Amino acid sequence: MGIVVRPRAEGGGYGGWRRAVDDIVVSADGAQYSVEETDDAVCVLDGWLCSGGGAAELLALYRKQGMSAVAAQEGHYVAVVHDRSRGQTHLVSDPGGFGHACYRDSGSAFAFGSRPCDVGTGTVSREGLALYLTFQYVPAPFSIFDGVRRLPPGAVVTRRGGGCHVRHHASLPRPAEPSAGDAIAPEQLAAEVLDLLTDSLARRIAPAERVGMMLSGGIDTSTNATVLATRLGIGPTAFTASFREAGYDETEYAAIVAERFGFDHVVVPVGPEIVERLPNMVRAFDSPNADQAIVATQAIAERAAQLGCSHIVTGEGGDEVMGFPMSPHDDIHLVPLPAESTDLARYYLGQIGLGSPEDRALMYDALGGGEDLALGVLAGLYEEHRAHTALDRLLFGQWKTWLTEGVYRKDHHTFGGAGMTSVLPFADPRVLSFVAGMPADQRYRALDGKAMLRAGIAAHLPDRILKRRKHKFWIPFAEWFRGPLRAHLHDALPHGTVATELLGEKRVRALIDSHDRGLDDKSGILWALWFLDAWLSALPPRSSDGTVPGGTTEPAAR
Repeated sequence: MGIVVRPRAEGGGYGGWRRAVDDIVVSADGAQYSVEETDDAVCVLDGWLCSGGGAAELLALYRKQGMSAVAAQEGHYVAVVHDRSRGQTHLVSDPGGFGHACYRDSGSAFAFGSRPCDVGTGTVSREGLALYLTFQYVPAPFSIFDGVRRLPPGAVVTRRGGGCHVRHHASLPRPAEPSAGDAIAPEQLAAEVLDLLTDSLARRIAPAERVGMMLSGGIDTSTNATVLATRLGIGPTAFTASFREAGYDETEYAAIVAERFGFDHVVVPVGPEIVERLPNMVRAFDSPNADQAIVATQAIAERAAQLGCSHIVTGEGGDEVMGFPMSPHDDIHLVPLPAESTDLARYYLGQIGLGSPEDRALMYDALGGGEDLALGVLAGLYEEHRAHTALDRLLFGQWKTWLTEGVYRKDHHTFGGAGMTSVLPFADPRVLSFVAGMPADQRYRALDGKAMLRAGIAAHLPDRILKRRKHKFWIPFAEWFRGPLRAHLHDALPHGTVATELLGEKRVRALIDSHDRGLDDKSGILWALWFLDAWLSALPPRSSDGTVPGGTTEPAAR
């Protein structure tokens, strides 16, 4: 659900804006609030609160305690509070950064919405593109369009009297002091985290709803299956992506878990033909996202929608929250890490950066920079927890980057685009707070090999699942781009918007040829370019002033 704020055809507005709010504001908690009923403020909720409240709760908090209390509420939400008595409008995101909102302040005018394309001119930002080709997404506060900014976690943008300013009120996680707390028995830790996951699922899923779940047979999705079956008595339909290519398929392990709990098990074949639906996939996204897993998620979303599922439980966030930061090394907690934030950012970027350093240098050269910007984004996050260990800073930094900007949005948009609600219990702010609150040495033991989760589900699943090594969920794009998708890649990508207007056809062809000859695996960056091309092509037509006809506009202030 996007932010339900649209302009009226007939001017009007409050507090000096030509920004009006619909007479009926529909919030994500299912209630309806009219402008008159909300008295001096209007609150629009996009998402959910851990407390179970909605727009009315946020309004009450604002009136009693102000914006700092609103910004500190745990959940996945964006709120707009328009205070007519004070003549100001606030745009706020949750402290975890899961809510998504953007704004544009041109001095004489202010526009906001849930999609950058609704408030911007449609001109691709070179710094936004450089960040996208580094991280696979554009991290806040940047966006893919010039002049459009996105809300960082726990930030409040306030517009009053023609001025606009940003304040940071709250931010997750709030880690324990490095040496704080006594050691807790592993069994107790496992029980506590399962209680949190159980509560998160119970709050998000009503008994009458038809529930589906993604099931790979890995520890994360097997934990969800255990909680749903043994603690909540829910028997979801389990969906597993299946691949013909060797080394990618996990159907065998998923079937063991599904049979153990008596779940209906639906195997969804995923092949290169799924990219034919790319034009439809990208329309669900408010920003480009190059997570290759989107194609498998899309295939499952389509099948789940056909079977009438209303909610899909996913294991996304398990690696980021219940394991160590993304790395090819399982023993990253034993790797010497640099202490300085910029050096730490350079190390992390070397592990997770989209494409090789040479690929990124090629892109940066075309765009006039990028590496320093990317390092600055990460280093700024690491500085927030300067007193903590380098590993903790990597872990907590990843929660505000890949967890919120990558995998969460991938599931949120893909399943939302198919008419379903995605439920990610590992991304519940209370789960993040629990992990962050552990003393560091205890956290490392609990997350090493996902020992805490394995202990929690040990009584319910066989050793073949419990002792299985981590299997990364990769998509065989490397093979597809040299095989069934080769012709399309050569024919379409060098002539797309990215190649012809932004990077240059020569650079894009060099990437394709290098991958084609098997010199290096360029599938990650090639997929990112392909997705971006499709996403730009699917944007709605724009008026001569750059705005979207019938959508959110950027009117002049009165």
